[in-house]
Amino acid sequence: MKSRLFLPNAVKLICGLFLFITIVPQKVLCSGEALDSEKYLKAVQNFADTVIEKGRDTYGNKHTPLFVDGLHAKTLKPVIWKKDGQFWVLCNFASQQPLIRTLDGLSTLTGGPQYRRAAVDATRYVLKHLQSPNGLLYWGGHMAWDLEKERPVGQYQGIHEVKGHQPYYRFMWEVDPQSTRRLTAAIWATHILDWSRLDYNRHANTEKPAEPKWNHEFAGDIEVPFPTAGGNLSFANVTPPLMHSGTMLAVLDQNTDALIWTRRLAYRWQQGKHPKTGLCGGQLSYRKHDRAQDALGHVHPSINEAKIVASYHQTCRYHHIPLAQMQAAETLLKAGGKYAEVGREFIAWAIEDLKIYARHSYNSDTGQFIALMTDGTALKWQEAKSGYYVPKSFAPRNPDGFLLWGYAMAYRLSKDQAHWNMVRQLGRSMGIGDIGLPTGKKRALNLDTDRSDWRMIYTLLELYRATGDRSMLPLASHIADNLLKLQKETGLFPRPGRQYARTGDEIPLALLHLAAALEGKSDKPLGPLAGMPQPIFDSRFFHCEYHGELDENQQKRADKRTYDNLVYYGSP
Repeated sequence: MKSRLFLPNAVKLICGLFLFITIVPQKVLCSGEALDSEKYLKAVQNFADTVIEKGRDTYGNKHTPLFVDGLHAKTLKPVIWKKDGQFWVLCNFASQQPLIRTLDGLSTLTGGPQYRRAAVDATRYVLKHLQSPNGLLYWGGHMAWDLEKERPVGQYQGIHEVKGHQPYYRFMWEVDPQSTRRLTAAIWATHILDWSRLDYNRHANTEKPAEPKWNHEFAGDIEVPFPTAGGNLSFANVTPPLMHSGTMLAVLDQNTDALIWTRRLAYRWQQGKHPKTGLCGGQLSYRKHDRAQDALGHVHPSINEAKIVASYHQTCRYHHIPLAQMQAAETLLKAGGKYAEVGREFIAWAIEDLKIYARHSYNSDTGQFIALMTDGTALKWQEAKSGYYVPKSFAPRNPDGFLLWGYAMAYRLSKDQAHWNMVRQLGRSMGIGDIGLPTGKKRALNLDTDRSDWRMIYTLLELYRATGDRSMLPLASHIADNLLKLQKETGLFPRPGRQYARTGDEIPLALLHLAAALEGKSDKPLGPLAGMPQPIFDSRFFHCEYHGELDENQQKRADKRTYDNLVYYGSP
């Protein structure tokens, strides 16, 4: 009799549990325990509340809605940059784009209007008061705004630099479309130096009038890389800012000229591939006096910076461009029509580039990527002469969070097993365990990992979106928990050994996306929540001489200049 009574009750219990899991998808259950999205949301709110209350401009005679670049994690005093006897309270809006995305996303997720309002106020002020005569902003690698004296400051007067920056143009457009149109067009107008060949420079002048030459003749069928005159340095890390500004101008303004030229730029990197290996160097053009030739010309006579997969050229070309290109592609796909056609090309090129990189550069025994000539010749890096480069510059490179994210996104967009296999191999070497097979078999995730890389959260969210398997989310949550250990009572996230924290920190934005995924909030199955900013590759740095006292680890080798992350923040 007892067994007959127990069976229906057990069935009821099982059915009830099934209904609970089905009806309440916002709380992900794993091993009988709900993952807590609320703690991540609360952490982001604490961060945002502190930045809004203590990080706004209260300096000098004029107080504005702008934010300081960084705050002391305990005292909440602002970062001060010292140069030529001056003291600058820095506001580099290019480095604050993760903050603007976080504030916008936080209002989307919580419904609290105060966060988006703060982002709108700062953005509107920048577009009205920090825009130069030709449409550029006083921001970027070498320039920032001094909140104390309300003026542009930096290493060089009037020099605009973009390297890896991908600002939140969609939000800027909502705030001030006319100024954003000028800005995105000005980036092309000033940084492209030779429109026929699409040769460009990371530097541009903020004051010199310029207009984009959309009607300029284009030499499509030329040999790439090509020699260039003058000081042009067509670094790979300038392509994401150009590609992003061109993509957003094309989509937001329905500008087909911007679409055409953005495609041409992306295709230049395909033209630069070696016919035998498919490898591409880190520059589209090269100078007669070449720094790689100085370092390794005695052992590799044909070497130049456009023909090496090494140093920062390697990471920019293969860790950054494919990821940024796929992210641009998703924007184009959503626009449909001819925009989507270009988006599909972007995806095809990016996923093939990543396969080529893995095939030729990855050493599965060491888990590193070796430095190569584009013809596949391994660089004899230990024999390099010291100068701009040193031997270590060409040493094998470890995988990083951007590359892992890129392979995961490539798998989601292509379902190509080769990309899954790379995520699997890299994940094991980077300490997150074995993701197994797409079906879930052989999966052994390391839920005790000590990794605290916000980029890994995006990697795991990509895999979750690709497979629908929520077992990726507990690992993402564990990494998020590791990141929460960095958070101080003030709400800021200083990196280990550092006292200052960025206001434009990527950690809160990654936590916000994780919280949205855990809550199951989405405008379509497994997709991001409507209105949430797109997770995106971005860059944050200020490169300038610092005339205060610095320890050795705060200085840049063989350079009077240094970086704000070396002086104050650490990385990433």
